[in-house]
Amino acid sequence: MSVVAGRLHHLYRCFASTGSQYWQGSCAVRYLGGGARQAALEERGVVLDGSRLILHNESRYLCRCSECFGATSNQPLHTDDHSEVKIEEVRSVQDHFVSLLWDDGHVGIIPSSPTGAYGNGYKKTPPSKYYDLSLRKNSAQTFWGPPTEQVTKRFQYDDVVSSCEKTKQFLAHFMEFGLAFLSNTPHQPDDLLQILKDLKVTPYWDNMFGILSKVSFQSDPTNQAFNNQRLAAHTDMPYYTQTPSAYFFHCVANELEGGESFWSDTFSAVHHIRETKPEMFDLLRRVHVPFRQYPKEWHMAGSYPTVEMMGEDIYRVRDCCFVIDTFQFVQDYDPEVRAKWWEAYRYLRELMEDPGRSVQVKLEAGDLVLIDNWRVQHGRNAFSIPKDGQGGRRAMEVSYIEWSHMQNRLLKIEPE
Repeated sequence: MSVVAGRLHHLYRCFASTGSQYWQGSCAVRYLGGGARQAALEERGVVLDGSRLILHNESRYLCRCSECFGATSNQPLHTDDHSEVKIEEVRSVQDHFVSLLWDDGHVGIIPSSPTGAYGNGYKKTPPSKYYDLSLRKNSAQTFWGPPTEQVTKRFQYDDVVSSCEKTKQFLAHFMEFGLAFLSNTPHQPDDLLQILKDLKVTPYWDNMFGILSKVSFQSDPTNQAFNNQRLAAHTDMPYYTQTPSAYFFHCVANELEGGESFWSDTFSAVHHIRETKPEMFDLLRRVHVPFRQYPKEWHMAGSYPTVEMMGEDIYRVRDCCFVIDTFQFVQDYDPEVRAKWWEAYRYLRELMEDPGRSVQVKLEAGDLVLIDNWRVQHGRNAFSIPKDGQGGRRAMEVSYIEWSHMQNRLLKIEPE
């Protein structure tokens, strides 16, 4: 038996031994560690701590006894239908678990705290704010119009990778503001892949540009990112069914005149439109915009709303003005809808291109910027190319990581 399974089995035996101590139809209170734990049986189920009602069928799905729950997999061992099962008795109340008897004769334990639910009764669990940030809840995020010093805070690479907790603080900052700056990273070509391993956020997110894309000037560019002109604020790859989420932008060299990078918070802009121009917000949320990217080697297309919601929360923004498929847009919607949408879109673009609402930085070798590509748009000022080719270079590297793997790094509790 594993250590974890042994601990849960011990807990279950402790609860089972208290079978003669139970409360039926009334509140059971135990004072442990200076606080009160309560469990009250009522008609619809059991009420924990005087406020959280767990329905009869839910209680059985929550059972953490060794017969019902795999302590190594942290998954239920059965998929039985418990819709008709009812709690018969509340047997005992402890710090992280409540022992119950159901009307089919089963005796087990249900968690009454996050430590019971996710830590097997003894392991630490991640802070609730980390959980909310990883689920992209707007209540945990900080929108920014004019950026504050907190938004542009600089983290140091050696410090961030020195401990799990400091890595988590860096990732939590990124998820709160959609942007995080890391200084003094290794900055030889291809170092970005090792940096992502050091941050323990891999595997890499592969795509048509590869797991590592090198962004530098091309005389005959296959993408606007590879020329030296101003690059309008945008999110990457809106034509993908699942657009890349965590975008790592790494500066290897930036020796040419110009080429400052800038970033703008689309959630702040969309929130402003939602509050002040609801008709425009509705158009940005409802009208599907076609995107298309077709260089010589490949051809991809998709059609999605500019603003995607998750309930009442702003969840994702797709916007890349230079890959909007206007020809297809004309086929998809009548002129009246298109005219109103263009008006709303122009207003969004005005907000996104407003210098007062953006962060602008001339990146230096060793700077790394972590960008929420579902939220923060990025762009670049024009830069000069010396005619003699002797004026230095501008070399950037890009890699993406799936949001769920960032979440894993933030929520996982490392062994002590």
